[in-house]
Amino acid sequence: MSLSSPETAADLIIPVYNQYLYTCNLIEGIYRYTDTPFHIYLIDNASTDETVDLHKIYTRDITIVRNRENRGWCGGINQGIGLGSNPYLVFLNNKIEVSQGWLGNLIAFLNTHPRIGAVGPLNSSPTDWQGVDRVRKKIVPQIPNFLTDDLHERNRILNFHFHRAGVLVEDMLAFFCVVLKRRTVSAVGLLDENFVAGPDDCDYCRRLRKSGYVLGLSLDTYVVRHSSSTGRPDVRKRSAARATNS
Repeated sequence: MSLSSPETAADLIIPVYNQYLYTCNLIEGIYRYTDTPFHIYLIDNASTDETVDLHKIYTRDITIVRNRENRGWCGGINQGIGLGSNPYLVFLNNKIEVSQGWLGNLIAFLNTHPRIGAVGPLNSSPTDWQGVDRVRKKIVPQIPNFLTDDLHERNRILNFHFHRAGVLVEDMLAFFCVVLKRRTVSAVGLLDENFVAGPDDCDYCRRLRKSGYVLGLSLDTYVVRHSSSTGRPDVRKRSAARATNS
């Protein structure tokens, strides 16, 4: 895809620091399962591992920026915002895995009302309030109990029950995976790079609400969210050659 701005295109911004295998796994998933036009902006915050060679592996619909110093997650996101021009923005953490139709579903719910400022997915974490089990318990009891841990099967089940549906939420969205309109970010402003504890998702969600926006949770979008200690032997066995053919 060119760097022009078709109506449904999104800029996917992924700040990274090392964690090469996580990053490869996410990029492979984006190539394989994204159903709308996109361009990836991978912001390498001075990595010291194999991440420095990603430009040799991935060349399609991607811009890789290598910073000499670590600007942090918020700084990387702001940098990516400035590089792109597509009408949708997606902020991503490299420790997630996506499934078929993930981006189209998020954008579809974002567009159900002009005052929805940001939309996030359900995820696999048992401790995150966006974790599917917690959402089922506290907000949407209609979510079926899963008999499988498979990412893609769970995604298919949710699509069957909640196709292009979601709920408005009072909690703050976690920015490990979130979609916004570029014009919304232009109105609210960039992320606060002085927020040193991590992504300033809580602060930015408050700013969205103060500007009159509401927050949404897509019920037909499910991602796996890995913790820092989560191993992924399946990824370790994949070759870089296979990644380029995704």
